Amino acid sequence: MKKNLIPLPPNRVRRNYLGGMILDQLSGQPDPKDGNRPEEWIASTSEACNPGLKDIPNEGLAHITENNQSISLKDLFAEEPEFYLGKEHYNKLGNNLGFLAKLLDSSMRLHLQAHPTAEYAQKHLNSQWGKLETYYILDVRPDCEGYIWLGFQHAPTQEEWNRIVLTQDMAAMHKCFEKVPVKKGEVWVIPGGIPHAIGEGVLVLEVMEPTDLVVRCEFERQGIVVPPDARFMGIDPEQALEIFDLEQNSIEEIHNKCAVTPIMLESTNNSTIELLIGKEQTNCFTIRRLKTTATYTLTKENLIYIGIVAKGSGTVTVENEKINVEVGSTFLVSANANNIEITSRDSAELEILFCSPGN
Repeated sequence: MKKNLIPLPPNRVRRNYLGGMILDQLSGQPDPKDGNRPEEWIASTSEACNPGLKDIPNEGLAHITENNQSISLKDLFAEEPEFYLGKEHYNKLGNNLGFLAKLLDSSMRLHLQAHPTAEYAQKHLNSQWGKLETYYILDVRPDCEGYIWLGFQHAPTQEEWNRIVLTQDMAAMHKCFEKVPVKKGEVWVIPGGIPHAIGEGVLVLEVMEPTDLVVRCEFERQGIVVPPDARFMGIDPEQALEIFDLEQNSIEEIHNKCAVTPIMLESTNNSTIELLIGKEQTNCFTIRRLKTTATYTLTKENLIYIGIVAKGSGTVTVENEKINVEVGSTFLVSANANNIEITSRDSAELEILFCSPGN
């Protein structure tokens, strides 16, 4: 049975860093704690790549339950492509969503890394996409600083960078970077090639090109070792290290380059719609932020929309289908639907982030 509105169950994925306690809390786990599943992949049609770990078939692919049977969204989209994805999207990308959205909850600073651009991935990795990423900072844990590493503040030469990474000269590596402060509500874009690492205690909505391609520079963090197969995307190490953008940027310069100022699209007495990420940053996906203290009807395009509740609680209604939502709830709205009615509970602010494919 086709549905215009589908609540999405948790889809936790293993990574080589620790976190996930906040995600446990949001999903109502009785004993929330940090572990090796610190990410939730939302409506994912992309598989996770975890070399060195025990294989879990189809890890990363999102599933729902239909008629008491589990079905992947990728298979559901293939069965009813025009209804869920829209004809134009399906003709271009098949049953791939075209982007990957994650909730990322770190309890430690992540391993320093970078991702290829789409141009590099197409030329060297047989991939349509690279991995441009965007961050929406949802929260910072109490007693945590709230920072990321982003770009080189003290840039090495290519020869020196290769030496630093291949010999694991941690002192020299860490001297290349300064902490870039981040806080709740900020929006950042991380183009392919820029080195980065999310700091400890940062809860992020991460939306990106739909791959798991990564070059990891630190082979060990807090006793967690990145297996050799997971370091250089399966290609020659020196070739992989060529993806790094060696431009030097001060903290102020990297802020001006990568911090995104939301654009107000509509404002009423009770509601606002802002564009957080659009075609100026990427043609792969769009992110909008809706805030309302009443009822707002969002008119949508003939595209699938993925919703993530960042604040408050209330209801979401599409056609004659209705669900209750609260912080951490995720859901999809089919391309077939024309409008989404969002109502806050008790006039308290309800904030929902809507992700949709780009052009």
